[in-house]
Amino acid sequence: MELPFTRLEMAFILLAFVIFSLFTLASIYTNPDERNEEEEHQIKDEKKKRKESKKKKNCPKEEQKTEVVAQRGHL
Repeated sequence: MELPFTRLEMAFILLAFVIFSLFTLASIYTNPDERNEEEEHQIKDEKKKRKESKKKKNCPKEEQKTEVVAQRGHL
């Protein structure tokens, strides 16, 4: 009785099955929602820090501009 596949073909089929099984198990045992929530939380924290630092940088400049305008108005 002849085998339906050669040894090389069987090796590729088994390799594909093993890789498919590993990806399936990985998707079952990892929870992507938790990972995404952590990443989103980190991104939100970074955005808040950037906004706060921009406000701190912009605040003195705005105060200086209003002072300059006020001084020119008095002249």
